[in-house]
Amino acid sequence: MATLKYFESVSKKERGYYREQLKLVEKGYLGDIFPLYAPSYNWKTNQYGTKNLNTSEALITVLHLAEIGKMKPETVSWLKMQIDNKKLYNSYTTAGAIEDHDQSTGNYAIAAMIFARNGDRKYYQKAMNLVWDDQVRNKNSKIYGALGDTKDNDAYSFNNLLALLTSQY
Repeated sequence: MATLKYFESVSKKERGYYREQLKLVEKGYLGDIFPLYAPSYNWKTNQYGTKNLNTSEALITVLHLAEIGKMKPETVSWLKMQIDNKKLYNSYTTAGAIEDHDQSTGNYAIAAMIFARNGDRKYYQKAMNLVWDDQVRNKNSKIYGALGDTKDNDAYSFNNLLALLTSQY
C-alpha cells in the first residue's frame, strides 16, 4: 500500500488505482470482534475468501495499513490483547476461532513492526520480548543464538529474518 500511495501522486489515474486497491482491502475487514481482513479476494467472482487465515499473512495486511495510517483502532486493541496474553496463534477462521494453536516467533515480530509503525514503543518492546524469548541460549546447542526449537534443532529462516529485520525498527 505504501508503494501504491507513492505512485498516487503521479497522476489522477494512479490515484484512482490506489483508492480502488485500498477500498478493496478495507472492504475485506472481518468485523470489530475479529478485526482482521479476509485472506483473499477472487477477481472473477468479486468475493472475499472464507478459508482460514494464516496469521503471518493477515498481519502483513495490517502492517501495510499501519504504514499508511489506515489501521483500525479495533485491530490495535485486538493485537495488544494477543500480546498481553501471549496468545497470537498461527491460524484463525474468518469468524475468529483458533484453528492452529501453535505460535510463530515471526508473528510476534510482525506485530512488533505494526506497533513500531503505529508509534507504540511500549507494545513494540513487549512483542520483541516475546520474539527474544525463543532465542536459544544453550551454548552447546547446534542452533545456539538462533530463534528455534532445541528439541529438533529447528530454526526457521522466516522467524529469524523477521526478528532481525524488526530489531532495526
